[in-house]
Amino acid sequence: MGNFLGNSAADDATRGNIEQRGDDRWRLRVFAGRENGRMKLVTRSFQGTKRQAGTALAKLVTEVEQGQVAKHHPGTLADLLDRWLETVAPERSPYTMKEYRRMATTSIKPAIGTVPLAKLTGARLDTFYRSLTDRGLSSASVRRHHFLLHAALGRAVKWGMVPLNPADGSTPPGLSHSTVSAPDVADVQRLIRETETIQPILAAAIALAAVTGARRGELCALRWSDVNWARRLLMIARSLTVIDGVATEGPTKTHQRRGVALDDAMLALLRKRRADQEAYARQVGLVADPFVLSSSASGGQPYQPDTLTDYYKRAAKKLGITTHFHELRHFAATTAIAGGADVRTVAGRLGHADASVTLRVYAHALEARDRELASFLGSVVLGAVDGGPKLDEADPPAPPELESAG
Repeated sequence: MGNFLGNSAADDATRGNIEQRGDDRWRLRVFAGRENGRMKLVTRSFQGTKRQAGTALAKLVTEVEQGQVAKHHPGTLADLLDRWLETVAPERSPYTMKEYRRMATTSIKPAIGTVPLAKLTGARLDTFYRSLTDRGLSSASVRRHHFLLHAALGRAVKWGMVPLNPADGSTPPGLSHSTVSAPDVADVQRLIRETETIQPILAAAIALAAVTGARRGELCALRWSDVNWARRLLMIARSLTVIDGVATEGPTKTHQRRGVALDDAMLALLRKRRADQEAYARQVGLVADPFVLSSSASGGQPYQPDTLTDYYKRAAKKLGITTHFHELRHFAATTAIAGGADVRTVAGRLGHADASVTLRVYAHALEARDRELASFLGSVVLGAVDGGPKLDEADPPAPPELESAG
């Protein structure tokens, strides 16, 4: 290991040394006292020249002397996860923390929780990811485990528990882009028509989801103050999350507010919904700012997301339609793209922080638009072909790429 700097390591003064590990790669080690009679070391990896490594060592010695680097064993991955989850809880939504704790408790800790941080490697993480895949988890789910681990281990680096983030050396599976499914227009219309008499709140929820593309938690959190009648706009600013039976209003998934334009038909539906709610509350009166989707007489209690999903599933099953509530969001996106809306506008309506997400998820809808464009351009350049598609040359389909480039 080599001698530590100075005359003796036994005088409890902080000492360090440098060990070459390859071309321009070094290991820095600093004596950080003794524990139970054993020497405790702080270790760092460094890449650069020998002179630069010496400078880095001197800095590390100073940090250890000033107590800026942990002098204790970093512990296990489970220890880190517990500390990290407690630290980030105020920064994350209740639903996100619920998912973090679920992944940590059911998957990560049982498999690799006992691994000391000092011995955790990218290869060990890759083995863990493969085991998740072998259990049948989707690539997207495995990647969520990776992102959690990368964030926790990144914080461990900042805390001085490990020199490098081992997740940087791991390779989670790539995303598999499966085509999303959505009900067709006739099915959505049937669902609204068949539920508006016996379950008018569900009918309103279906219409809102199909027109706005909002997530179910966002719909359940809507209050009448979110409807701007003058501007014909619906503000989506919150999301309802239910954990262990407790409903909590928090920010949207992307922590952004967005305004969604409404047409005459949607506004008329909302006016009817408001009138029905006022009539129902005639005996008890409405609260100051009622929820749009509420079955309580006062409008003070929102529909819960799982209740919305369950009622929708029952209605669809009764009509022989195979679908689930989230597919209404896909319906809004694919129908908008098929109608010629540009991807950036669709992304804004859905609340995607990055339009590339919209491009990736709804690529199949863009491919359909591209085929229409191919027919139009081919007919312009080569002339119409007998038996070919009839084109409306006065209003040709133009995807957003060409519109922005024009």
